[in-house]
Amino acid sequence: MFLNYLGRVLSSTVIQLLAIFGFFFIFGIILYFISRSTRRVYANSYNSKLDIYFTGWIGTPVHELGHAFFCIVFGHRIHEIKLFSPNSLDGSLGYVSHSFDQNNFFHKVGNFFIGLGPIIFGSFILYALMYFLLPNFNDVYSVLSSSNVQNTSFFDFIKNLGTSFGYGFNIIGTIFKLSNFGQLLFWVFLYLSFAISSHMQLSPPDLKGMLSGLITIVVFFLILNLVTLLFSFNITGYILNFSHFTGLLFSIFLFSTFISIINFILTYIIMSIVHYIKYKRLVSII
Repeated sequence: MFLNYLGRVLSSTVIQLLAIFGFFFIFGIILYFISRSTRRVYANSYNSKLDIYFTGWIGTPVHELGHAFFCIVFGHRIHEIKLFSPNSLDGSLGYVSHSFDQNNFFHKVGNFFIGLGPIIFGSFILYALMYFLLPNFNDVYSVLSSSNVQNTSFFDFIKNLGTSFGYGFNIIGTIFKLSNFGQLLFWVFLYLSFAISSHMQLSPPDLKGMLSGLITIVVFFLILNLVTLLFSFNITGYILNFSHFTGLLFSIFLFSTFISIINFILTYIIMSIVHYIKYKRLVSII
């Protein structure tokens, strides 16, 4: 009897966490590896400085502002911000120094979102750029806001993975409409999008900070389910219904992912051509 109860607590906790944070996990991991691979292409082609000054001047401030924004939201004290300050000794391009009350639950939960800040904040900045700079934003928005996308939950995404990424191809196809290539604002959008997406990588300190926040969140949901299921009240259904309202976030993450993939592909092609001309070999991404 007790083991059955404990099993229900654990399974409910996992389902609830995936429903609420599933998109953060899956797109966070995808964007992390894409961004890291893009940065690695620059490094392996001996053009790290090009990455720093071609994309870093705008990508790094957006990255750090993502951390700072969630520091403010969750009440952390910010001691110092360096939006763009390349350091040749440790390779860092900027940082946000902050502190929090170790006994404050809200502060500790904030660590998770502060760590994810560059991905979340960067995605919304990309969306804003799309709104202000894309000549055919209304066409793109109609794809982003379609009912099928808006009602997508994490479990719908996993169940219909091919269809979900099909929406991503529709978004990219609409953005890269031939008529856009003759518009100056489109090229500005493209450059800024590539610069920002290439710096949405999470650093090891970011991941470490996220872990402490995630542990706090997991413990909270375990306790919540221990109490609610003890009284035969399961909140999983309510959370699953709420998760369908995350469709816009799903659309933005999907857009960010495809922009990041295109940025990686174009960066690799260009850097490989230059590298081959100089060294007679292609750039390694390992």
